[in-house]
Amino acid sequence: MATDTRQRILRALRDILARSGNASVTLEAVAVEAGVSKGGLLYHFPSKSEMYLGLLADVRDSVTADMADAVQRSGAARGFLEYSEPTEDDEPGFFTSLIAAVRTGQNADSEENDARAATLLADIFRAWEEPMRAAVADPVRAENIRLVGFGLYFAALTGLPPVDPAVLAALFDRLVPRS
Repeated sequence: MATDTRQRILRALRDILARSGNASVTLEAVAVEAGVSKGGLLYHFPSKSEMYLGLLADVRDSVTADMADAVQRSGAARGFLEYSEPTEDDEPGFFTSLIAAVRTGQNADSEENDARAATLLADIFRAWEEPMRAAVADPVRAENIRLVGFGLYFAALTGLPPVDPAVLAALFDRLVPRS
């Protein structure tokens, strides 16, 4: 039950970030959205900073699980590129707000929490390193794949126009030929 409540709180935080941005996030607003008392929220997350850290950890865990699925389905290199490609299900407003909030330090109530947030963000973006190294022997090719993937991801975050699907498919095939 405690895990369900914790997940409801994190889902509420995600929803508020996606819908209204970081400025709308208060402990009270998240508690109302999650259907818990403020005391119930504080039981799981003693501060706003801890709540953001919990969300970052949840995102890290989701990325790790998604990565394992993508590697299983398409291999590390192509899986990374496919995972980086934005879809209609993505929540760019949520990710933009989350990263901005954490990186600006406005939700860190201590240097320790700021360091924890930086570590969690780094973990999210490093999740592909080991599988990529194992799959792609050429470090230059692996770096090209990584940079294209990050470029797709950050282009989606910043609202840049999407790449033409035919060009994107050709790029993926050039970087990671189908066997």
